[in-house]
Amino acid sequence: VGTPLSAHSREFTPAIHSQQTQMISAAPSSSTATYMALTEPINYRHLLERSVNCNWEYIVDKIVNNNDQQASIFLQQKLKIGSAEQKFSIIEAISEQAYQLMVNRFGNFLVQRCFEHGTPEQIEGIANAIKGNVLSLAMDAFGCHVVQKALDCVDESIKSEMVMELLRRVADTVVHRYACHVWQKLFELRWDGTPPAIMSYVNRELTGMWTQVALGETGSLVVQNIFENCVEEDKRPCIEEVIENLDVIARGQWGNWVIQHMIEHGAPEDANRALDIIVFNAAAYSMDQFASKVIEKLLKCSGADVVDRYLARICDGRPERPRIPLIDIASDAHGNYLIQYILHNASKTQRDLVAAQIRKHMVSLRGSKWGSKCAWI
Repeated sequence: VGTPLSAHSREFTPAIHSQQTQMISAAPSSSTATYMALTEPINYRHLLERSVNCNWEYIVDKIVNNNDQQASIFLQQKLKIGSAEQKFSIIEAISEQAYQLMVNRFGNFLVQRCFEHGTPEQIEGIANAIKGNVLSLAMDAFGCHVVQKALDCVDESIKSEMVMELLRRVADTVVHRYACHVWQKLFELRWDGTPPAIMSYVNRELTGMWTQVALGETGSLVVQNIFENCVEEDKRPCIEEVIENLDVIARGQWGNWVIQHMIEHGAPEDANRALDIIVFNAAAYSMDQFASKVIEKLLKCSGADVVDRYLARICDGRPERPRIPLIDIASDAHGNYLIQYILHNASKTQRDLVAAQIRKHMVSLRGSKWGSKCAWI
């Protein structure tokens, strides 16, 4: 929580030469100096004046020790508007406690700004504070943002070293709630030189595990990111395992998004293989809480020929049961929306086919909470 601003704080009154004022205006006598909390609030508005300097180490201490948001905001602003000398001094003070700031709720933003305003030597110095700590930072709620920023800003040699650290624990980090964002950044990176063989390591570690990864909230995003950003050779093992286990993944709360992505954006061969499995299981998927979202994507993104295949499948009755799956779907809490979509958006021939089947079971549908929504269209 920041401290209130005061235009008349004693530490900024020239006539008063108190110990508190010295802490703000004078540099510490040694690197081991200890800073005590001021009895008066710091006037950050006054300190933002371009000509005003202060003890930057003291301000950094307030962030590390007191979680002072206002101190972080002040230093970020000073990095934007300060002189070159001020920027250099501020980043030097930050570098002394770089790791502590990286894992701090407000300090991590300050470290990220250093990558934008620091000299090449200072940026390298902060990157060196990350090296050796990539795993712990990637799995930290605040540190993960610093790692992502560093990957955008550091030299490729340092970037490669950071990547290799992360590759030590692929299985743990790729599904981690914070580290997964670092993985997504890795897959989006573009390298000027030869990139490290990231996916070779990933595929080796996750062979037989892609299904479990795709079913998780964070892993689902990583898999979709791989689909979008990796070359064919690198993502093929993941795609094959997803298609082989499509039935399980499509029914997952997060996995269904992976299948939707494949239907909408996948290579035609992969999308068609997925569609074959989905159409075969059309009735069951249409009445599943999560797989029904896959059917909805199929209806919205596919051509009329695929919709025809879907309708043929759900209108195919069995001799021992006159009621076709379409009617069960229309009466289902999740499936009725699919039938409504067809009645509103399909071709006239397809709408007429569905309407004809609904009329045969009008009594049953009107007596159903969900079926009545289709019956009255």
